Amino acid sequence: MEFLFSSMFLYEYSIDTIIDACEKAGYDGIEFWVETPHFWIKRVSLKHKNSSLVEMIKDSRIKAIHSPVLDLNPVSVNDGVCDLTLRETLYSINLARKVGVNIVTVHAGRRSAVREPVWSDYASLNNYLRIASKYSRIKNVKLCLENSEPRINYLCKSAEEVKEFMEKYELYFTFDVNHAIKGNYFSRSFLELIDRMENIHVSGYDAKGRHISAIGFEDIKRVLEELSDMGFNKKITVELDDLAYGRMDLKRKIEMLARELDYLRKIFI
Repeated sequence: MEFLFSSMFLYEYSIDTIIDACEKAGYDGIEFWVETPHFWIKRVSLKHKNSSLVEMIKDSRIKAIHSPVLDLNPVSVNDGVCDLTLRETLYSINLARKVGVNIVTVHAGRRSAVREPVWSDYASLNNYLRIASKYSRIKNVKLCLENSEPRINYLCKSAEEVKEFMEKYELYFTFDVNHAIKGNYFSRSFLELIDRMENIHVSGYDAKGRHISAIGFEDIKRVLEELSDMGFNKKITVELDDLAYGRMDLKRKIEMLARELDYLRKIFI
């Protein structure tokens, strides 16, 4: 089992500082969001073998990759956005292969209109996952579909939808406990996907739905305890949003990460 944290909690810092924070907080590694600004803004083509940024994250504490999602959408009504999202996902898979990481997490996306998804949205998702999954197998990387935020226009909120696409495209699963619990989408069907579950995103949520400490959320704790009892032993990722806490310096962020790690170790070890 490996305990990770999301690099976006330290979004304002350089890659080497994030790696140093991982060591100071006692984590096994980092789930690296490709959108982490120090990388996202300065990245260069992987065709350049001497890319300093790529070399910096190679053989480091980075144990998982999260494909770009913040302003992208694989099922956008805008074909250009769909195409760019696919290209960035393929880039992420290739990046994972280059730096020795074996899992990449992707999102299913959302209907552009804030309404229930329709057939055209699912057609776009099928196209996206068909191409991305094939490429991931070529690169020997596990493509993990994450269950979505519980919003009306989001695809793959339920365990049933996640399972459908996982089976169709031979995908793996990143289980976001926050997403499942706060939207009342949680069911034991999520736990039944444990054999394909490669990563668990752990956080609580505030009144605005932002990712905060999981400590004190008894419903989330019960799910984690059950997963522990079932023998889950892959990756567990702490996913925090510092916007929910206001201004924090690096020392305070490391202290928060260490506290979350201690909490999770008591459940899983």
